[in-house]
Formats: sequence, structure tokens, C-alpha cells
Amino acid sequence: MTNFALDVSHLLAGSLVLLSLMMLYQDRMFGLINIFTLHAIALMLAVFWQGYIQNAPSLFVTALIALTVKAVIIPIALRRVVIRLGIDRTIETVVGVGPTMGRALTLTHS
Repeated sequence: MTNFALDVSHLLAGSLVLLSLMMLYQDRMFGLINIFTLHAIALMLAVFWQGYIQNAPSLFVTALIALTVKAVIIPIALRRVVIRLGIDRTIETVVGVGPTMGRALTLTHS
């Protein structure tokens, strides 16, 4: 694998971690669903990239499934549920954002 391929893989993995941390920080329901969708797109790109550099066609199918289910179907369904139940307000957290982010960073620290 070339340095460029490794750099792109690291970029995609880092974006997945960053988007995961953004989901912890988000306190609006629709914002959380939007970040979930971005996370799904980043996951699809990471799987697609691995399929490309490893010449593994099965990973292309996996990327397509991830895009279809996680980036399209689930967010649409969640939006409909949120609208139908009228829960589009701020999400109440049990633990504050600071301690949650601190724990998340501790878990992701290498």
C-alpha cells in the first residue's frame, strides 16, 4: 500500500472518530440525525476506499449497503418518528457534555 493510500485511510478513520465525538456533543435531535448521516457517508467512503485499494469487490457491495441503509433509510425513518412524536427539541443529557467528551477522548487516546 502506498503512502497516499495510507494517508487517505487515516483521514477517513479520523473523520469517523471526529464525527462520533460530534454526535456526543450534539444536543438537538435533527442535528444529531444530520451528523449520524454524515457518519454513515464517512463510513461508506472508508469501506469503499478499502475495497478499492485491496481490490475487494465485496467491500463495494458493503459500502453500497451502508450508504443505502445507514445514510438514507434510517435517517428518513428517524426524521419521520421525531416529527410524528414531536420530539424535535433539545435533548436532555444525564451527564454534562464536558465529562462525556472527557471520557470519550480517554477511550480514543492511543
